[in-house]
Parts: sequence; structure tokens; C-alpha cells
Amino acid sequence: MAFELDGRVAIITGAAKGIGKRTAERLSEAGARVVLTDVDEKGVKAVAAQLGDRARAIRHDVTSQQEWKQVVASVEKNEGRLDVLVNNAGIILSRPFLETTLEEFRRVNAINVEGAFIGMQSAVPLMQQSAKTTPHGGSIVNLSSIYGQVVGRSHSAYAASKGAVRLLTKAVAVELARVPLGRIRVNSVHPGPTETDLGTSGLHQAVEQGTYPSVEAGIEQGKTLFPMGRWGQVDDIASVILFLASDASKFMTGAELTVDGGYTLL
Repeated sequence: MAFELDGRVAIITGAAKGIGKRTAERLSEAGARVVLTDVDEKGVKAVAAQLGDRARAIRHDVTSQQEWKQVVASVEKNEGRLDVLVNNAGIILSRPFLETTLEEFRRVNAINVEGAFIGMQSAVPLMQQSAKTTPHGGSIVNLSSIYGQVVGRSHSAYAASKGAVRLLTKAVAVELARVPLGRIRVNSVHPGPTETDLGTSGLHQAVEQGTYPSVEAGIEQGKTLFPMGRWGQVDDIASVILFLASDASKFMTGAELTVDGGYTLL
């Protein structure tokens, strides 16, 4: 079946919870061996323990070039190959533009953009070697956001970072598509508002700013903005990532898949 990942190895960043955790579960269920990374060492080890023998965890700061090298070296030594990279780790900042500090702007971009950039540069050489032994090559999936496509109020730093991820994905896709460079597909996923700690963190900030009386009120108000009448769930996003990781997407590269329940249509 096209969604099977038997014999494949995947790195998933930000895998201690939320979309990253569910992605790890879905890829593992499809047969992949998954290497889970996160700055939350305790959390990511708990996820790996839950998944069993086909999973292991590494404490990992995605902004560190040295730690990325160590993660990829560990995968080469222990798994011997790398077929899928999911750059999921990220943070969000909901703050008016004039109140956003340069330090905050740089931190958001360091994690969201530089993390993906360093990750791809670190992983691609091993992925190129592994791609020679699979019919349709490897797959990189970068997590962007609908705010990488449209603007969001009080999200200037976050939107800038996710817009950068969107076009970085397309630029790298062009370079890695051809056979001499390893047949690696590079696509981006653009979730809309999703019920995760990250997805609702903006609501916590909005409550502090007086926009909503409570997070629950913000969630209920937000439902009215979705044509499908609900927020996204982690499985909605993880299922699309599985599709892009698998051979079902073998002729797709540089694509941006919006998963938002129609949020951006209105």
C-alpha cells in the first residue's frame, strides 16, 4: 500500500506533544522506525517509550547546528539510513508589531526558520544515500502555517517565520528534485488553528491582553470562523504529514498543503 513506510527511518522534531507526537504515532503505525527529538527530554522519551521498539528519543535544540549534526550522526550509526525528515518544532508569538522586541523576533525565526534550514542541510547527505535504495526517494516535510500564507493580527514575527518556511521549502525542493541530487521531495504543511498547546498559546496571550475572557471562550468564538465548524485536531495534520512522507505523494514536491477546515476561504 502507498501509505506503508516499512523499512523507512524518520526524524520528527518537536515530538514530545501535539502534532509532532501524533505524527510519530502515525508514521510508526505505518511501519517506520521513528527518531523523536525535542528540547523536552522527559516528554519525548515518554512518547518513544509508548511507541516501543521502533522508536527512540533524543534531546535536541533545533537551533544548534552541532546538535543537528549529532542527531544525524546518531541516526546513521544506529539506524543506518534516513528517509523522512519532519521539521515540526516551532513556537508562536502573539504580540502587536510595535510591542514585539527584536530579541523575540529573532527567537521565533531562529526556531521556526533556522531550525528547518539547519535540519535540512544536516540531514540531506544521509537522505541522499538512502534515497538510492528506494523507488521514489526521500521526503522532507516542513511545518509552516496558514499564517505563512495570510496574515494574522498580532502575529508579525510568527507570520514572517512561517512565510519564510513556505518559500524555503519551495527553493530547496527545486534543488533536490533531480536524480543526481538524490530524488528528495520537499513539501510544506500549513495548519490552521489547531487544539494543541502551541495552537492555543496565542489564545492565552489574547486573554492576557483582554481580547477574550477565557481560553475556552476564545476556542468557542474561533469555531465560528471555520466553515467546517470546529478547530483542527492533531490527527488532521498528522494524516497529511503521513501522506507526504509516503510514496502516495511520490510526484509532489514544492507543494503547500493547507489543512484548516476552510478557515482561509472566508
